[in-house]
This record gives sequence, C-alpha cells and structure tokens, in this order.
Amino acid sequence: MLMVKFSKYYIILILFIKLNFIFISCGGKREALGPDNEIRIICSKTDEKYLRGILNIIFDDTLYTPEPEPYYYFKFSRPEKYYELKNQAYLIIATLDHDEDNDCSQLINKLLPDSQYFINENQQPIYLTKDTYFRNQILMIINGLSINHVKKSIIEKKEWIKKQFLGQYYLRQKKYILGDNNQNKVEDIILAKNDWTLSIPWGWEMIINSPDSAFVWIGKEMPFQWMSVSWDSGSYTDNELFVGNYIWNMPERNYKNIRFNEYKFNLKKTKFIDYDAWRIEGLWETINDIESKGGPFRSYIFYDKIKNKTYHINMLIYHPGNNKSLYIRQMDMISRTFRFLNL
Repeated sequence: MLMVKFSKYYIILILFIKLNFIFISCGGKREALGPDNEIRIICSKTDEKYLRGILNIIFDDTLYTPEPEPYYYFKFSRPEKYYELKNQAYLIIATLDHDEDNDCSQLINKLLPDSQYFINENQQPIYLTKDTYFRNQILMIINGLSINHVKKSIIEKKEWIKKQFLGQYYLRQKKYILGDNNQNKVEDIILAKNDWTLSIPWGWEMIINSPDSAFVWIGKEMPFQWMSVSWDSGSYTDNELFVGNYIWNMPERNYKNIRFNEYKFNLKKTKFIDYDAWRIEGLWETINDIESKGGPFRSYIFYDKIKNKTYHINMLIYHPGNNKSLYIRQMDMISRTFRFLNL
C-alpha cells in the first residue's frame, strides 16, 4: 500500500490502518467516488463548527465570479456514516478531543494503532495517506487533543496538505481531460503554424490561429471556455507594473470586444512549468452593453530567454449560475502542457 510521507522538513507520520478494515488488495481496488470540489468530513456534531473554521485555513482558495466561489465544498457527516462514505475521493476523519463521549474519537481509536492514537500535545495529530480503500483516494485523519493542538499543526502543514489535495485533483482529472483517446486535431492545426503546442482535449475548437498577429485562440462550449496564447518580443515580466500594463491592454487588442475589470484584479509571482512567472486572476466582461457577458479569468505570463519573447496564456470562462472553479482548474491543467517543439 502506497503511503504518503512528509518531507524531511516535516515529522514523518505513517498511517497504519488496522487489518480488519482492509478487505481488498491495492491491485483490486475500485475508483474512489465523489466530485472533485467536495470534501467529505466525518466528525462529531460538537466538533463540526470548530473544524469548519480550522479546515478553512487550508482550503482558502476562492474564485471570484464575481461572487466568491470556493474551490472545495465541505460536507459533514457523523461517524455512523463511515462505512457508507469510505469510498469518497476526498475524505477527512477528525476529532478535536479524546473525550469518551466523542463518537468520532472512538472511531479513530479503531482505525489507528495505540501508538498513534494515544499521543501527547507535542506530537503531530495529522495522518495522511492515499489509496487506502479505493484508487485515487486521499484520506486524512485528524487525531486532535484540543482545538489549539489541531490548529497549530494545520498552520504548520497548510501548504503541504493543500498540495496533496491539489495533486489528487490533477491525478483524477488528467486521465479524463488529457487521456490518449481525448486528443484533438486542434493540436495539429497549432503545430502547422507555430513552434509550440498544447495538449488539447476532445471538444475544443480553433477560433483564431494567427502567428502573424502572435495570437492563437481556442474554445469549447457547454460551458463556454476560452484559452489563448499571445506573445511579444522582449521581456515584460520584470516587475508588477510592467506585467499589469501588459495584460490590461491584451483583451481589447486581441479579443476586440472583451476587457478586464478592476474588481479583484490580482497579480502574484509563481512558477509556471519551469518558468518564473506571474499569475493574474480577476474578472472579464464584454464591452458591448447590449449583450452583457462576463466571468472569471486566469492568466500566466512568462519570459523565455532563448526565444527572447514574453508569452501570455489566458483562460476565460462563461458559465452563469453554475460552478466555475472546476473548469478553471481544468483549463489550468491544459495550459501546463504548453511546450516548445525545438527546445
């Protein structure tokens, strides 16, 4: 059974699930169930309100559409639902104390060996593993002694835990979005005119393919998703002001009838593939007041020294009244398949 270990900067904690809870081998496991924006949390009714606040420390990513939309929705259940929910893709079992009246603490006592259940305040309460009961499943057990005990560990492990859940999302989505059987002829169209390419899933179509204008635009319907790649000679990534000016003028220059809105417009440094890059998020809207549309966007801007060019990958979505964070993350996954052909 494959276990996830903390790096040397973290205390190594390994979850040993008792054998009487394991009935099938790793090779015979079925696929974990549940949507990729839902985390199932098993806890006592008393702990629920505190756990909601503590877990929000980790899962704090929000997409503004313009209304705030979380990347993950929490669904709380009681310990008696454990056997019904153990097939969920994102599962957290948590207790904030070892009180004998805490039914979830009793459940965790059955799941963990005594050496990991009976801990003190100086020991870490978080155990994380993958593929415990089903394939492509992430399971986290929080064996807390108090609110402060758990909160301290959550703050320390925040980025690592977030990375595990995000990695699980990419793992589950990749085979459906970027599987070998999903390849699209749009890739060939891009290759015919450009020195770079993307892995394009089935269903996406070419809108504009104009190397002379340094602009390629592809799209997909239901919901409407658009992705474009544009580029200019030289570097426009030296500082936040350069990046802001560069991206602000792009929509009207290339899309013609679209502009970005100042509301929640946000720039930050990041890594994109192997590049030092800028990630920009915010809202887009149509310029035409007669047919008003809009939604969230995400962009990556990076400079390639060999080409001596700045590249801008932009993603837009229009899906009014419906969830958008799953689709923006799918487009993010596609954008990270960007690659040059001769490097």
